Amino acid sequence: MSNTLPAILMLIVGLFTLALAMLRRVQSGRSPVVMTYGDDAEGFTGKLFRVVVAALVVHLLAVAAFPEAVGASLGRIPVLDGPLLHTAGLVLMALGGGLTMLSQWAKIGIPEEQDAPLVTSGFYAFSRNPIYAGMVTALTGTVLAVPNVVSVALALSAWISISYQIRMEETHLSRAFGEAYSAYCGRVRRWV
Repeated sequence: MSNTLPAILMLIVGLFTLALAMLRRVQSGRSPVVMTYGDDAEGFTGKLFRVVVAALVVHLLAVAAFPEAVGASLGRIPVLDGPLLHTAGLVLMALGGGLTMLSQWAKIGIPEEQDAPLVTSGFYAFSRNPIYAGMVTALTGTVLAVPNVVSVALALSAWISISYQIRMEETHLSRAFGEAYSAYCGRVRRWV
């Protein structure tokens, strides 16, 4: 069961995110997912993030289905491979997934124009990016719950992609909200 929990947690968060995005699309008439598919830096970052998340899901499903084979072939990291760290990883995955889902419930996507208010309450009063903070927490948990080279590589790739995405979103929000966003940035940190 412990080999399947990381995959189950990741699938729950993924399915919730997909369902919420569909609900928001029905409610607003447009997709809340703002990662583009273009050939620019933003498009590359969006593509990278989608590929990394898909690879992470496949990796966790492989660990759940073939734990011994995956563990033997993908370079387990002995210093991270213990029951206490595994449990801590599952807790971080659950907490990070929960933070991601609750933050997405408050706001998913960024306004294309100033057609929606700048969200600064709830989790957004403590972090400008609680969705991404939740994702990074869950990714850290994944490395501890499934301590192998692939988990580390995918978590680092996702973190790099998220870091670029945050900076692109900040540029957009600064243009869309001007002084209100600058004041918000002065009060609330990027991560926590």
